[in-house]
Amino acid sequence: MRVEAWVNMSDEKQAIRVREAGGQQRGLVTHAVLVGLTPLIPVPLLDDLVKNYFRRRMVRGLAASAGRGLSDEELDALAAEKERGCLPGCLAAVFVYPLKAVFRKVFYFLEIKRAVDLASRTYHYGFLVDYALRPRAGGASALDLYGAKRVNAAAQAACLEAPVKPVEAAIGGTFRKSGNVLRGAAAMLAGSLRRVSGRARAERVAQAIEEVEPEEERELEPVVTRIQRSIASVPEEHFRDLRARFEARLRADESPRR
Repeated sequence: MRVEAWVNMSDEKQAIRVREAGGQQRGLVTHAVLVGLTPLIPVPLLDDLVKNYFRRRMVRGLAASAGRGLSDEELDALAAEKERGCLPGCLAAVFVYPLKAVFRKVFYFLEIKRAVDLASRTYHYGFLVDYALRPRAGGASALDLYGAKRVNAAAQAACLEAPVKPVEAAIGGTFRKSGNVLRGAAAMLAGSLRRVSGRARAERVAQAIEEVEPEEERELEPVVTRIQRSIASVPEEHFRDLRARFEARLRADESPRR
C-alpha cells in the first residue's frame, strides 16, 4: 500500500511519500500483537523484558525495511520507553499475581484491556518510527536531521496526545474475539520463559522466545491478518493527524541537528 502524506514543514507543504509495503505493514502489526501479549504472560517480572525484546526487534525490522542500518546507540534510543521504575513490577509480583488465581475472570478482562492498549500504542509508535526513517525532500530522514533521542521523545509524546480510538478499536475487536488463541500463545511463551533464571536474563529471555517463536507466530497468524485488514480501513486522516503531531513535537524542541 502506498500513501501520499502531506505534512506542514517550514510553513510550506511538501509531499512526502510514505511506503507501507504489505510485508512491512504485516511486520509492524505482528510486533504490536506480540508486545500486546505481554500482560497475558503469567510469569512475574519477565513481561517487561519480553516487551523490550519485541520492541527492539520491531525497530530493527523497520530500519531494515527502510534500508537503514542502526548503531547500538540509535537502537537503544529509538526503542527506549519512559522508565516506570521497579516498584510497580515488584508490587505486582507480591500482591497482584497471587490474587489472579482467585479472581481469574476479572483479571483476564483487565489484562485483555491492557493488552489492547499496549498493542495499540506499539502500533502507533512503530508507525512513527517507520515514518521517521523514510527519506524526505533532499534525501535526509527525520532520524538523520534530529537524532534518535529526539525522534523517540517526539514519537512518544505524539502517541500520548493523539486520539488512538480507530486503531484501538481495530485491535480490540480482534483481541476480544481471539481470547483462546491469545491465551495459547501467551502460555507457549510462558512455558519457555519459566526456565529463565540467574544472570544475563535479557539474553536468556531472547533464547526462550526464539525457541517457540515460529510456532507462536503460526498460532497468531489469523489474529494478525484480521487486525491488518481492520487497520487498512482506518481513515487516512487519523494517520495524517498523528504525523502532524509528531512533526510539531520535533520542531518545538530546537533546530534540526547539522
